[in-house]
Formats: sequence, C-alpha cells, structure tokens
Amino acid sequence: MRLAFLSLAVWIIVIPAVSRAGPPEAESDSPAVAVERVLDRVGAQDSDGRPLTLEAAVDEAMARNLRIVALRREFDALRHRPEQARYLSAPTFEAQVWQWPVDTLNPANTNMYMLMFGQELPGRGKRELRSSLLEMDVELAAAAIAIAARDIIDRVERVYADLFLARQEIEIHHASARLLRQLADLSDVKYSTGRVSQQDVLKAVVELSKIEEHLIELDERAQLAAAELNTLLDRPVADAVGPLAMPAERVALPPVSELQRLALTQQPDLTAADLEVTRAEAALGVVRSEYRPDFSVMGGYMVMPGQRDSWMAKVGITWPTAPWTKSRVDAKAAEATASVAAARARSEAVASATREAVYTAHVRADAASRRASLLRTTIVPQSEQTLEVSRVAYQTDQVDFLVLIDNQRILLDTQVDYFRALNDLERARAALKRAVGTDISAEPGARPIATGRVRR
Repeated sequence: MRLAFLSLAVWIIVIPAVSRAGPPEAESDSPAVAVERVLDRVGAQDSDGRPLTLEAAVDEAMARNLRIVALRREFDALRHRPEQARYLSAPTFEAQVWQWPVDTLNPANTNMYMLMFGQELPGRGKRELRSSLLEMDVELAAAAIAIAARDIIDRVERVYADLFLARQEIEIHHASARLLRQLADLSDVKYSTGRVSQQDVLKAVVELSKIEEHLIELDERAQLAAAELNTLLDRPVADAVGPLAMPAERVALPPVSELQRLALTQQPDLTAADLEVTRAEAALGVVRSEYRPDFSVMGGYMVMPGQRDSWMAKVGITWPTAPWTKSRVDAKAAEATASVAAARARSEAVASATREAVYTAHVRADAASRRASLLRTTIVPQSEQTLEVSRVAYQTDQVDFLVLIDNQRILLDTQVDYFRALNDLERARAALKRAVGTDISAEPGARPIATGRVRR
C-alpha cells in the first residue's frame, strides 16, 4: 500500500514536469529553454549609452557634482571676508541741541548746538590679526573642497567597480545558464533511453531556477549602482550607463614607505589638520591682542547763539587690564591656548590614521591582485577542465549527474570569484588613493587631487 502511494505521488509530481520538458527535439517545450528565456529578460546588461571609462567618470564628477559646486560657491563667498577686516568701522556723526525740547519746543531759542564726528580706532596690529584669522578660514574652505573632491572620486571609483562587477556576474550567470541547458539536454537524452532517472532532468531545472533568482538580485545591484553613479555625475538617475572598461589585474604600486611620505604632503585631511593648527594659533594671537587698548577720537564744532563759537575734540582709550575685566581676557586666552594644543593633537592623530590607512589599503590591493592572478591562471582553468572531464564521464555513465552539477557550481563560483577579486583590487586602489590623497600610479607626473602643504 505504501509503495502504491509513493508511486502515485511520483506520478503526480514528475509526469507534468516530464511533459513540460519533452524530448530534446521539442526544444520549444524544454524547461531549460523556458527558464533561459526568462533569464534573457532578467538582468540583461544595458547596452545603451556611450562607453564610460573610469577617468571620464571622475572628470565628469569633478566638473558637475553638486556637492563640489556648492563648496566652490561657498569658497567664493568666503574669499571676501579677510578684506573686510582690514578696514575701519563706520564713523559716527552726532548732533546735540541743548535745552531742547525740555525748556523750549523751538530749536532756534536754545543756547547751544554741537556737531560731532567720531571714529573708533582698534589697537595696533589688531586688524591684521583678524584678517589673518579670516584668511585661515578661506584656506580651510579650500581644503574642504579638496576633501570633498577626494571623497567623490573615492565613491565614483567604488561605484564604478561595483557596477562592473554586477554586470560581469550577470554575464557569467547567463553563460552558466546556457551550460546548464546543454547539461539538461544531455540528461534528457539519457533519460529518454532509460539510462538515468527523472531526478537528473529536474536537478538541472532547479539549478536554472536558482540562477534566475541570482540574476534578479544582480539586476537590482546593477540598477542601484548605475543610479548612484548617475547621481555622482549629476545625470538623470535613470539614465543608461554604457559599457564599462575592464580593470587592470596587475597594478604597479610604489613601496608603502614612499606612499606614506607622499600622504604627509598630499593628504587633504592632513592639510586641513595643519590649517586647523595654524588657525588656532591665529585665534590665540587675536585673543592676546585684546590686552592692548583700543582708541576713539571725536571732534566737532559748538555753536552758541549770542556767545563765541568754539571747536572741540575728545580722545578715548579702553582699559582692558582693569582689575574687573582682565580675568575675562585671561580666560579667553587660556581657552585659545588649549584649542591650539587640541588642534595639534588632532593633527598627529590624523597623521597616524593616514599611515595606517595607506598600509592597510596597500596590503589589500596586493593581496587582491595576487588572488585575481591565481584565479585566472590556475583555479578557473582547473575548474573548466574538471567540468569537461566530468561531462565526458557522465556521458559514459562513469559519474552521476550530481557530480556534474557540483562541478558546474564550482566553475561558476570561481569565475565570479575572479571578478570579485578584481573588484576588491579596484576598491583597495580607491582606498589607497583616498588615503594618499593623490594618484598612486607608479608612472611619473601623477596629478594630485589637491596640493597640500609640507607637514611640519
């Protein structure tokens, strides 16, 4: 009874699949062909759009990225501030009428009119110190542009590599689907002659369905990466991104010690950290100048009806070291001194983190390059050979279909691993360029992202 029940269940499940699969000559009804037709619709690589190299993408981002454009506009505005601090404040003009309007409502009946002109005069050197402080703000704004440019370049390179990887994985999965179709046809032939069970046919269909699932995920990754790349390039988010350039497997990198020395002069973060120290020192100079007095001068003419008119003058001076005010200036000076020490500590911390980032990215780039070379020259060819041998052995009934499927999976994984290694290499190179702050090519004439200042 149990055997009859199992036979009925197998008949219900398997026979419809067999009827859909059909013999090899009825290719339009084959499940492998039906699934591959779906694969052609899912995750197909977008061939529209002009070819886009990484260098062209970076140049376009530098010219059109909205974040960089906004920072440049802010920099243009800040450049006008230092000039403002070099000039005196606006003068004052005063007019006084005595006994009006208390004693009389008619100004002509008063005893005296006084017209005064006054000007505030900051202490010696104060305007220059304030202007220097504002110039540091301008330099920091320029450093912020360099940092933003470095970040945008890093994102463009990473997204470009991710989009290339997603497209390559799509192509590999399509090729794997075509290979599985051949294996499914082979299993159909053997099944029609009674040499294998229906399991072999269904196993190929299941593997094709898994590939379809993977292609849906890869298509999502490719679309999201293309959208992010378009955003970085200030293009419409749904624009097609054309064919991408194949990344290099081997990249000549300078020694780590040379890159670390280069980073100390070209890294935008280090440049900004040094500027923060300089700005803190300039702010300390401004605070210390408050110990020096400011001046005010005023002159005017006094008109006294019925009496002799006269000229008058007045001079004023501040007393910043008065006992009841000196403590305020002392506290501000102590705060500014502590800010200088904090800025120097941050600068050293950034330098240490930069050295570590350069070393880490260099190690990862070298490892990814060696891994990609090993996969291309050894592992992938071995996987292809193993699959071919197992396919021949399957035709002669020396191995079962599961071995053939396992070898097909291994080949798929190794092919994907190769392009993932290239992706890791590109991302590591992007991280290395970000850490150094300039092009890391060993070729002479590398163009830095932003010219830094020699670190003290």
